[in-house]
Amino acid sequence: MKKQLINSFTDKYSLNGLIESVKWSVVSADNQIKTSSTSDDKNILAFVTLKDAAKLSDIEFGVNDTAKLKKMLGVLGDEVEIVPNTTNDKITSITLTSEGTEVQYVTADLSVIPPVPTLKKIPVFNLEIPLTKEFVSTFVKAKSALTDVDILTLTKDKNGKIKMILGFSNTNSNRINLDIKTVEGKDSLGKILHYNAKYLKEILTSNSDCENAVLKVSDSGIAHVEFDNESFNSNYYLLEIKNVS
Repeated sequence: MKKQLINSFTDKYSLNGLIESVKWSVVSADNQIKTSSTSDDKNILAFVTLKDAAKLSDIEFGVNDTAKLKKMLGVLGDEVEIVPNTTNDKITSITLTSEGTEVQYVTADLSVIPPVPTLKKIPVFNLEIPLTKEFVSTFVKAKSALTDVDILTLTKDKNGKIKMILGFSNTNSNRINLDIKTVEGKDSLGKILHYNAKYLKEILTSNSDCENAVLKVSDSGIAHVEFDNESFNSNYYLLEIKNVS
């Protein structure tokens, strides 16, 4: 398997270190590796699939330190073979080999991996924002300019136009207002909604290889974005942050 694919896979679910502990599931029938994960604050759910992965048997194992795994991958060449190691029918480590170099990564018991909440019902999304290159570039620059701001807010101005604000507050504050374009017929916002800005920034950054994605927002408080290309499918659900002053 290409090391670049493994690195991209871990980037898409770990979001630059915001999520470290995940379960990897190999689905041999589809030749895929899947993972579902959540942040410590449970404000994001991430579901990432690596398509056309290495030919492995159906296995599941825990990765409790993704950053360590990425560092260990760094010593390997471009082509990597993954072999699971078992003790008493339980995967206890994986061996990764490349061009004569071998590393062993100790896997985690699945019981210590944070469970991912189940979305029992996907809501109707009343607001859709195309994630164009221009919007993504502007948002990433805005978040980088306000490194201490972790909340993005969707609201309406006095003319009823929908705005995205970094640094929203009822008091005087540093803030950046972003004008957004919406999909025709999906342009309503029934209430002010707050989400984690750093999560969205890392989602956009780690999926820069995908185009034509749309951020979908529901007044119920759930936002969703899906990225898809020939190598990956990534789905993220952002949950509303409440009691923001």
